[in-house]
Amino acid sequence: METILRLIVSLKQKHVTASTVLRRLNSYSQHHPVYLALRELGRAVRTEFLLRYMDDQDLRKRIDDQLDKLESTHSFARAVFYGQNGQIPYAGKEEQQLADACKRLVQNVIVCWNCLYLNQYLLQAPAAERQAVADAIAASSPVSWQHLNLHGEFDFSDEALKDSLRFDVEALFAFQWEPPVAPLV
Repeated sequence: METILRLIVSLKQKHVTASTVLRRLNSYSQHHPVYLALRELGRAVRTEFLLRYMDDQDLRKRIDDQLDKLESTHSFARAVFYGQNGQIPYAGKEEQQLADACKRLVQNVIVCWNCLYLNQYLLQAPAAERQAVADAIAASSPVSWQHLNLHGEFDFSDEALKDSLRFDVEALFAFQWEPPVAPLV
């Protein structure tokens, strides 16, 4: 127990890095007392978590919601990178990295646009409805693409963009949230 406490203090005070500790522990025999103690501690932590997970319906729902968001993120990546069945057919590592960087750029542009649009929608909502809109936004995710045409031709000329949605970014930054006043009962 004393050795584990020293290990934890060393990590907290940054006298040693976690990677150094792991490398050191991996070099020990699996019968080393510190290795065995940490393995048992890990089992206890895992058991405690599983018991909480089985008992706490709210925890299960939060975890399930996060897993849904993660799966949505993977689906989003597949939707953006639909060519070649999601495979990068380039021979060189640099070409693959460039293709992956382009995919991430497109994903980030979509998420940014969604965030700007949702914020604009929140700004334009009547004050009485603003909290409900904010709650709906908080329950959703900006990782959404179903409303976008990911296939076909895109025209970004000035003529094509003249009637497009404009975001007043300065108004977004200057916006002061005023929570609704609760009615007196």
